[in-house]
Amino acid sequence: MVQKIPPPPLLTSTELQALNRWLLEIQSILSNAGNIDPSSVAGLPEVIAESAQNTTDIADLTTTVSNLSLNVDNILVQIAGINAQITTINGQLTTLGARGELLFGAGAPAAGLGKVNDWYGDTAGAAGARVWIKKAVGTWVAFPF
Repeated sequence: MVQKIPPPPLLTSTELQALNRWLLEIQSILSNAGNIDPSSVAGLPEVIAESAQNTTDIADLTTTVSNLSLNVDNILVQIAGINAQITTINGQLTTLGARGELLFGAGAPAAGLGKVNDWYGDTAGAAGARVWIKKAVGTWVAFPF
């Protein structure tokens, strides 16, 4: 049995022109072993060039991101060092805060003044200067000279 290709449907002249252009394009593709000539496709060479540029740009950006990542790692190491220094300084401040202070005033110190181990100098003592040492919360002990 021999198969025959049926005739095309009836088309208007505009539709027939579009069909003819389409058939010519199909014929061109088939005559090139199915390969499409890139220059025959409008805008395709520009897209290929832009794709190549994008590939280069992506490679450059990947390198930049890698370098920035190394910088971030270095900064994190520096931050860890600074945090260690802050911890050391905080310990030193705590130690200094626990030491007694030397306070001055006129008359005896108020019970709520200072902290344990603070020293207080009475600068207005009529009978001579007196030194007070805080021995407990609210308790100052006087030592006359």
